[in-house]
Amino acid sequence: MTASLPPDMPTGAELAAALRPLFAATTGAMDAVVVARRPNAYTSSSRSEVVTIRDPRGDHRNYLVKYDRGGRDPTPSCRHGIDYCGRVYESLLAALPLCHLRTLGTIRVGPTAVPALVIEHLDDSFRVGEAPEVSGILAAAEWCGCFHHLAEPRQSEPALGFLVRYDRGYYQAWADRAERLAATAARSGAWLSRACAAFHEMAGDLAAAPTTIIHGEMSPQNVLWRNGEIYPVDWESAAIGPGEIDLAALLFGWPEETVARCIEAYWEALRKPRPSEFATRWAAATLYTALRWLPSPDAGDDPRFSLALDRLRETASAVGVV
Repeated sequence: MTASLPPDMPTGAELAAALRPLFAATTGAMDAVVVARRPNAYTSSSRSEVVTIRDPRGDHRNYLVKYDRGGRDPTPSCRHGIDYCGRVYESLLAALPLCHLRTLGTIRVGPTAVPALVIEHLDDSFRVGEAPEVSGILAAAEWCGCFHHLAEPRQSEPALGFLVRYDRGYYQAWADRAERLAATAARSGAWLSRACAAFHEMAGDLAAAPTTIIHGEMSPQNVLWRNGEIYPVDWESAAIGPGEIDLAALLFGWPEETVARCIEAYWEALRKPRPSEFATRWAAATLYTALRWLPSPDAGDDPRFSLALDRLRETASAVGVV
């Protein structure tokens, strides 16, 4: 059964043909059958669907199939596609003693061989912001600290040499992009010029910070919660950079008291004392997050862009650069 999938999704026959050899190789199920398809409740910039598979024993299991967007984001970009995401799951996450979703691998679907990643589907889960009270976001901050602790010594491994490494030029490019977008939308202002100039200097603090492997886009919408356990998803922005970037994305916009509790939980999980430079790097990572989340404006007065630009101005004010 197919439940209201978008018209540009592959046909059932195309999907089954692509999944069959993958399941044969990973599970030994030569005659696994697709019995249902439905849209993914948590959508993103990539098309995805939940597929129910019946194995030879008659058991049913759900998998998330996430399709490549096609093409690449304009520079600067932090998202590197489905194949990159699959390598992060297989080369990094599979070896870590942390809760995470398991990937079966990548497939090529249909006559144009669209890349897609097949991942376990986490039934009955919520985005972390929907978890009871603040227990979810606290657990996510702890997971983040544990992940950075475990990943730090692995960042120089040859098997992870494909990971992008952030540098000062990369950070500064996001400030330059913000000024270009604002000019396009006729929303430039002196405050934005000051904020972007300040971030050019703050980028040096991020570039000089100790690094680990980071998720790269660890906003609450990319973190699932189920029964107290945390499962970050969408790893195509993984990179080598300072851990503050993940923490700032996770905690952006939360109340100050919650942010303070989560920062404390993060450093405890990281098993390090909070350094004196943290406040400076935290301000830079927070402003970077606001710059990163500035969308390209649509034609005319785009309310999404206006809202994000206002949020950027509030963030720049909060960190003391305007």
